[in-house]
Amino acid sequence: MTKEQKELLTYIHYILEMNINDKSETFEHSIEEGGVVKTFGVNRERHLEEIMYWAAQEIEKHFDITIK
Repeated sequence: MTKEQKELLTYIHYILEMNINDKSETFEHSIEEGGVVKTFGVNRERHLEEIMYWAAQEIEKHFDITIK
């Protein structure tokens, strides 16, 4: 594992812990489509799902993982 991969895992862990400990009920998310940024509210469950999805994407991007 490279230094950059270790740093990325540390960052992902930090983001996951930070969001788990944030007990807010609603969160603002933003999406950019065609150069336009749209902001909308999501509930806690959806927010945590999106954070887990982001974490999985980052791991897949930076590590050679074969999913069976």
